[in-house]
Amino acid sequence: MEFYIEQLKTFSPDVTQVVNDLLIQLNPTSKILSDKDIKEIVEGQSNQLFVARRKNDKKIVGMLTLVIYRIPVWRKGWLEDIVVDKEYRNKGIATQLIKHAIEAAKDDGVLSLNFTSNPNREAANSLYQRLGFEKRNTNVYWIKL
Repeated sequence: MEFYIEQLKTFSPDVTQVVNDLLIQLNPTSKILSDKDIKEIVEGQSNQLFVARRKNDKKIVGMLTLVIYRIPVWRKGWLEDIVVDKEYRNKGIATQLIKHAIEAAKDDGVLSLNFTSNPNREAANSLYQRLGFEKRNTNVYWIKL
């Protein structure tokens, strides 16, 4: 089965359920997103929502979000919610999504691309390292608001 990657540039209500289904696979405690939430992601100036689709029927089987922002020293990118439907894993889809995001970031002048990954996701972490990402020796801090 063949797949292709595209950036969703316009909101469609049918995407909401697909995104929520994928997010639940990534994190079972994920908040269910509304149409308004998805529209904000798709139409946001700093966001690029990339999806992997099956060529034969255009079904979305994976996604990731690339966020690009400016800091004083350069343009940075952040990857979020890299997930492929469990039925389609180990077919190179995550690799295609990530490579597509890397090229989009380069084209937009981004000089570094970051993300976090749960250490328990061994296969995913191995993939990221094979794609050239280096594990940073840093503390990640956050506060839930």
